[in-house]
Amino acid sequence: MSSDDAWDRTKVAWHVAFAVLALVGAVLVLAQDEHRIPALALLTALCGWYWRVGAPLERDQRGVRYLAVAIPLVVSMFALVPTLSVLFFALYPHIWSLLPPRQAIWATALTSLSSGGVVLVAGGTAAIDMAGIIVLGVLPAVMLGLWIARIIEQSRQRAELADVSHEAGVLTERERLARDLHDTLAQGATSVLLLIRAARTATDPAKRDQHLALAEQTTSENLAEIRALVAALTPVALNGSSLPAALERLTDRIGHELNLRATTTIEGDYRPLPPDSEVTLLRVTQEALANVRKHANARTVTVTLDYANPVELRIVDDGRGFGPDTPSGYGLDGLKDRVRNAGGEFEIRSAPGEGVHVHVRLSQ
Repeated sequence: MSSDDAWDRTKVAWHVAFAVLALVGAVLVLAQDEHRIPALALLTALCGWYWRVGAPLERDQRGVRYLAVAIPLVVSMFALVPTLSVLFFALYPHIWSLLPPRQAIWATALTSLSSGGVVLVAGGTAAIDMAGIIVLGVLPAVMLGLWIARIIEQSRQRAELADVSHEAGVLTERERLARDLHDTLAQGATSVLLLIRAARTATDPAKRDQHLALAEQTTSENLAEIRALVAALTPVALNGSSLPAALERLTDRIGHELNLRATTTIEGDYRPLPPDSEVTLLRVTQEALANVRKHANARTVTVTLDYANPVELRIVDDGRGFGPDTPSGYGLDGLKDRVRNAGGEFEIRSAPGEGVHVHVRLSQ
């Protein structure tokens, strides 16, 4: 929920509270024998002023204008019908929600002193005692107001924090989608391009047909991936099949595409993993095999999935490898971030002429 939504819900609560207190005030006025008409007129004016000016409940000039009229109206009604003191339960929260704390202290003091003055003007020993009680009530009113202001500020801060968390979640989801697009669609497009080039240069019709058939299959799988991403589903490679089966399909495909020896080995007893973990292991395999396809010039590649605890994934090729000064591409950065976000460990070892070893550990 955004900060605007949270504050809107708070406003609704304030509106309901004001309406209830205004209704109680009207009942109290009607129960009086004197000052009914002027008291009802003042109460009607207060409700209309609140509706037209104070209802937005924002700390701006409208809030100040609302209080500049509401305070005298409430004090005047209190002077006519003392039981209308119930309206102070609406007025004081308005003061502390619409004014900064320093101004709210002065407004609270002014309201309390004015109320005490009204009682004092009424005369009598009891009136003097009541006025003294009201004046002495300024300090508790201020303390209560500061507490209300603190609650309001904390609510706003929590709502703002919720906004920030929501934005961070949106950015994380965008990064995840970017990695998914890179790990699937970009790699698939690269594979299709290589297969079409191979088909174009092939002299054997059977080989040409094989390359074109693989290109068609890869294109179909890419289209399915697009639909899955749009629908926010799990990767198509895992949809309806186990992780080992998905890894075997990936390995078999690159073996056919590059005419190299590609094998998949499953160690330990198979067990379903959390969806996020399976997606992470699948994406790591896709990216590692894509790098084999684009850079390795390898003769063999081995994918090993070990269902120990932690679960381990090892991808090894005997290609040309790379040195420590090789620039870090988006694919490697994406792999590291994906594994770390899943709470795992990512390790890659390579040297020129010694192939690449990718090692992932995911605790379950």
